[in-house]
Amino acid sequence: MRGLSREQSERIAWALLGLAMCVSAAWLLIEGRGLTFSTDEVYYYARYVAHGFAAAPGSGIEYFLAPHNGHLVVLGKLIYRGLLLAFGSDYTAFRVVNTISVLLCVGLFFVLVRRRVGALAALIPSVLLLFFGYAYETLLWPFNIHTSLSLALGLAAVLALERDDRRGDRLACLFLVLATAAVELGLAFSVGVAVAVLVRPDRWRRAWIFLVPVVLYGIWWLWAAHFDQSEAQLTNVHLIPIDFTNALSAVMGSIFGVNPTGYGVIPQLTTITAWGTALAAAAVVALIVRLRRGPVPVTLWVFLATLLSYWLTIAIGGRPPDSSRYILVGAVLVFLIAADALRGMRLALPALAVAALLALLAIPPNVAKFGDGRQLFVNDAHATRTEYGILELVRDTVDPAYAPAYDPKVTAVGGGVGAPLPAGEYFRAAEEFGGLGYSPSEVEAESLQWREVADTTLVDALAVALEPVGEPADPASCPRSTGGTPANLVAFDLPAGGLVLGASGGRPVSVSLIRFADGGTGVPLGTVEPGSWQRLRVPSDSYDKPWQVAVDGPLYACPAGG
Repeated sequence: MRGLSREQSERIAWALLGLAMCVSAAWLLIEGRGLTFSTDEVYYYARYVAHGFAAAPGSGIEYFLAPHNGHLVVLGKLIYRGLLLAFGSDYTAFRVVNTISVLLCVGLFFVLVRRRVGALAALIPSVLLLFFGYAYETLLWPFNIHTSLSLALGLAAVLALERDDRRGDRLACLFLVLATAAVELGLAFSVGVAVAVLVRPDRWRRAWIFLVPVVLYGIWWLWAAHFDQSEAQLTNVHLIPIDFTNALSAVMGSIFGVNPTGYGVIPQLTTITAWGTALAAAAVVALIVRLRRGPVPVTLWVFLATLLSYWLTIAIGGRPPDSSRYILVGAVLVFLIAADALRGMRLALPALAVAALLALLAIPPNVAKFGDGRQLFVNDAHATRTEYGILELVRDTVDPAYAPAYDPKVTAVGGGVGAPLPAGEYFRAAEEFGGLGYSPSEVEAESLQWREVADTTLVDALAVALEPVGEPADPASCPRSTGGTPANLVAFDLPAGGLVLGASGGRPVSVSLIRFADGGTGVPLGTVEPGSWQRLRVPSDSYDKPWQVAVDGPLYACPAGG
């Protein structure tokens, strides 16, 4: 670089990268506060194995080797199991490990790009990747450590192969095996490494480097077929052209920060836009022009083969190519292809300044997208902690098979998204690693939405319902509730022994229960018809706050048994 020696450029780039890594790590850890296990992670927490759509606790080596959503994820399961044994359900440990994994990916990426275009040029995309909010699922959710670890190991395999010695070959093979044990991205890197090996004269003597991970995966795939989880469908072959196009458009739009964010945008998707498509077309044209100009480094073909293989697995699996979870890998490989295309060219400081400016302009929309996606995980955490906290209140009385996630009443009020385990299985895991639920006081401090989820979970966990009974001996002597209307409910405390309710007017009266959701309309239980009587009793639990009965019309409220 003009004006700077290579040594000065190196020192400046490493210092700035270290600073950016510290800022990124702090950002990720701060933004992850309050999150906890949700959706897929809960299956690791409870050591679940799925056979088709049926799930049950697993054990031993079968648990670790069993597929999850069709994927080989043995490395992720080992990490989760180790962290659970060491730290229990403290989610901070998982977030720290995930953040380290993301930083490792960026660090290895920086080393690879630095070798091709210099340290200052490598710094620009590296900093963008540290704040790459369109890939929020990988940056924020520890469960996606499968992807970040596989990416890091794949990059390490390429670095090891570049040593061009026997030790490097052994390391490359080991890294590919581990990358494939994390998730199938390792297979894509094996395809890329195969390109590097097969163009050499000693190709057959070194083919074991990529064949070992592929053969091991093939053996596992045959064994895992009995779990009936494979999502790969040859009928999805027709999706390949459009999925490849959309995948590149999503990556380019995310790199330049032109994909939409905010209200009305699906957070899990980066969205395919005209700008992203135009940038993707420009990238393809630029690559073609570069290829026509003359020879390119072999590693360009390595990274290109890896990228196309990765997108192929996404297409065959029928998954959306613009999903947030796939964007980090796509961006890293696109940048590496670009770095190899520019390898050997002298990059002037003005050109680097323009690139740095574009990266800086792309960071704000990336941070905005990160915020969009983070809210989904916040909601999942609220659901998980609220529902499990309620289950812990009724540990001695709840049906072990009850699961809020499968309760339509809970999902109807916005819950259920983060708690797929039945109560009995949750209690088993909680005894081993610690619970995930809020305390009653923490539930009380939640917003009305989550307090309504709490009440609905509690009513259904206790199987509370109105029970038809006969008329009391002297209903006229019972207390009466008057003044309630559909627009203005009247609420009163439910005695420990329960009540017998009868409509005292000429119309049906709707009855609801409230425990935590003060200010809400309560959990509907049904109606008391004129001339009929219903008994309402709620089993006791470990919290001393009384229930309230909310009604929309006049009725008798006789003490149960009165």
